[in-house]
Amino acid sequence: MTMHASMQCIKDKLATLSDFPVLESDCIRLRGIRDADHDGLFTLFSDPQVMRYWSRGPMTDRQEAVDYATGILDGFARRDLLNWIVADTGNDRMIGTATLYEINAQHARAGLGYALMPEHWGKGLAKEAATLAISYGFLALGLHRIEADTEPNNLRSNRVLERLGFQREGLLRERFFHPDGIQDSLIFGLLRSEWIAYLQRQGYRFDAD
Repeated sequence: MTMHASMQCIKDKLATLSDFPVLESDCIRLRGIRDADHDGLFTLFSDPQVMRYWSRGPMTDRQEAVDYATGILDGFARRDLLNWIVADTGNDRMIGTATLYEINAQHARAGLGYALMPEHWGKGLAKEAATLAISYGFLALGLHRIEADTEPNNLRSNRVLERLGFQREGLLRERFFHPDGIQDSLIFGLLRSEWIAYLQRQGYRFDAD
């Protein structure tokens, strides 16, 4: 497939989405946002533990969560953002978010983000949510590259990325002003070929073309 054909294919696949694609594993579901998730968004993004390594401080007013939800829908309308709600498959309650952001069809790339409420840390769910989002980006949309950036001291998130095959590619110094101080940004990258090799090592089989 030529570069132009690949770019057009990604644009076409995004354009045909009528709603957020629902992605599921045994434990979690990635789904679109609902009005009922506003309180969950505020709980998540007002938590200092969650926001310690983000590029902004914790939310302080519920309206910020409502505005954030509006931004999620605006990004979907532009087709440059897929910001899923991570929900428990048992009760469909929100436990976090997973995101493909800055989706760029011309260069077949996107950024990856994820956040979970602290009571769900340490259970492998961040890795599970990221796996669903990454697989959708590479296998359904046809992206070539997915990027992530973290604060270098965010060891928990860095381990998740490295276990998924992301490579450390560089350090951007003093990139974000955070209430706790200016912080660096550690850049990770993952290519489609690397993700397919990772899935094959996990025992995933691809049908012949």
